[in-house]
Amino acid sequence: MSSFGPMFGLLVMSLCFSFSSSMTHEMMRGMLYSETEIHLPIDKSEQISAECNSTLQNLTDKTAILKDALDAAGKPGAGLSAGNINMLGHFDECDNIDDFKYCMIILNVNHSNVGGLQLPVTYGLCVPEECSEGDVVSGIEIFFEGLENMFHIPLANIQSVICTSHPHHRFDWKFKLTLTFFSLLFLLVVLSSLYHAWYHSPACKSVQYAPLDEQGILHQHENNSPEQVLPDASASITAEVLPGTDIRTDEEESNTVRFQRRKEGPYLKIFNQIVFSFALPQNLPKLLSVKVSKESISCLHGIRVISMLWVILGHVFSISSTTAIMNPLTGLVWLSRYGFLTVSNAFFSVDSFFVMSGLLVTYITLKQLKKRQGKIPWHWFYFHRYWRLSPALAATMLFYIYITPYFGHGPYAEALSVRSSCPKYWWTNLLYINNFYPISGNTMCIPWVWYLANDMQFFIISPLILIPLYYIPWVGLCLIGTLCLASISITGVLVGIYDFPAASMNFQTDPQSHASFSDVIYNKPYCRITPYLAGMVLGYILYKYPKKSIKIHWTVALTAWIVACGIGYACIYAVYPNYNGHPWSRAGNILYEAFCRFAWGVSLTWVIFACHYGYGGWVNSFLGHPLWAPLGRLTYTAYLLHPIMILLFISHEGTVMYLSIALTSFYFAGITLISYGCAAILSLMLEFPLVGLEKIFLPRN
Repeated sequence: MSSFGPMFGLLVMSLCFSFSSSMTHEMMRGMLYSETEIHLPIDKSEQISAECNSTLQNLTDKTAILKDALDAAGKPGAGLSAGNINMLGHFDECDNIDDFKYCMIILNVNHSNVGGLQLPVTYGLCVPEECSEGDVVSGIEIFFEGLENMFHIPLANIQSVICTSHPHHRFDWKFKLTLTFFSLLFLLVVLSSLYHAWYHSPACKSVQYAPLDEQGILHQHENNSPEQVLPDASASITAEVLPGTDIRTDEEESNTVRFQRRKEGPYLKIFNQIVFSFALPQNLPKLLSVKVSKESISCLHGIRVISMLWVILGHVFSISSTTAIMNPLTGLVWLSRYGFLTVSNAFFSVDSFFVMSGLLVTYITLKQLKKRQGKIPWHWFYFHRYWRLSPALAATMLFYIYITPYFGHGPYAEALSVRSSCPKYWWTNLLYINNFYPISGNTMCIPWVWYLANDMQFFIISPLILIPLYYIPWVGLCLIGTLCLASISITGVLVGIYDFPAASMNFQTDPQSHASFSDVIYNKPYCRITPYLAGMVLGYILYKYPKKSIKIHWTVALTAWIVACGIGYACIYAVYPNYNGHPWSRAGNILYEAFCRFAWGVSLTWVIFACHYGYGGWVNSFLGHPLWAPLGRLTYTAYLLHPIMILLFISHEGTVMYLSIALTSFYFAGITLISYGCAAILSLMLEFPLVGLEKIFLPRN
């Protein structure tokens, strides 16, 4: 028997309790009271390193240290039959033991009460630093094979072992380079803001302004000192800053010298524009402004923010549920609740963004085509889109790959700091092909940006629809209809082939098929384009018919509201029987999955149409309120950053998570607040400045 025996022999009781659901009473009684020795396979002991063996042998004489290590290991708690089978142990206690490290082990346990299915169990173990992850795997396999040889029944197998190192990541050159980049960017914003403040200060204006004579000719004084050039600079500057207010008397007016700013050279002017693009005094008012253009579609601000909150809500529940949970059966009860489908079926929030994207691309581009008589520089059309999306995405990837791994401290920190896919596939995000390559969504670098790939692909093909829509509208509309039918047909065929159920959370299918709903349908543009196309049709209508030009009888408008609300309601709640023992037939699943996204797009397009043309009532007053505008400007950066905030939260979890609607609501509120705060920082440091630079260097036409 290997020297792993002393430690794992002491752990046997806690492990046996954790696997009690897969062991009979006779097996447990035999282990507890029988004098039969458990014979461990000797040949596998050679797989354990000599350093680990030696350290474990020395532990037999260090009772206090061994006691602390065993105390820090996971042990079963109350509620095993309620699903409390995860035992993380005590991370901090293990972390404080010299020359020991925490290992998180995920085991697939055979559960006799659920038809022989394997349940994942997360187990925490405190082992010496000299023992590698391979040593831990070998030791546990030795232990399990001994039990299986004794009772002739398979108990469990190891899915993964991740041990925390000290520190779990070292500060390599990539971290230092990324930190330097963000530090320089921050410094640029600070210096630009200081320069902007100085440039608009009275001291700077006293140097840059010169007096005019009675004929309005610039007066050049022999001595250019500010005191002699501007004897009363403060009064004139006040008048210039506040042109609508003049509180001077007639006598003061007659004695006041008029001033004009000296003309800047072209290079100095461009330099100031570049610097001011990064200045907070210039960008912050733009972010916080509640002014909305009269030509804008005001209700989109509210829809954009609410949809983003819906996305965050769904991610808070779904990502948190992937961790070790104390009461997982409670989560299953939630899924069976009718009202909880608002959370579990939050995927339609993404389709809302597709609708708005298709609407705005069509509406804005058709207006530009009309303004320029059908001539648009399409290379700038594409460059503008890439310039607006890619820098913030690249900065998010840098932050996620090279900075966030150093933030975590807890059982999940090491596992969540792994970025194995990013060195291989980071470039697919910047080329917006990450929904096709890599093939599996599990190997994506930043998997939540699959949406950007779809949206960019829709944008790339949009001129093929927009040009016919502008010159020969019926051709463009027929093309949209054809694409919708093709997408609906493809989605239905794929659902039928893979037999996917119409249940929102069933992303995985039969394990033998090695296919998932996410990879086959959810991430693919040919299955997601229908709401985008619905938005394009609405964009054409808004372009063709100005506000208040469409008159609808109130009964027709009311009927349309009822139908649209009914369609949206059915999209979210129609899958309720699938969670309550009444699954749909294959035909029902095909019909739902084929039409639900298109139906949601049609429902939302009516809401926007009605609000824009004056048939929205209080709905339009709510969605179109100017206070939505500042949050709406942060939608893109909040979308990029909020999953990182969730993962950072989980990486500091030290215990098994307890599912509670109230607690999760607090998590949602906190993560939303932090996400939007970080989104504001990223927008002010990168997104807004790059918009300003684009206006400087890109031709206005």
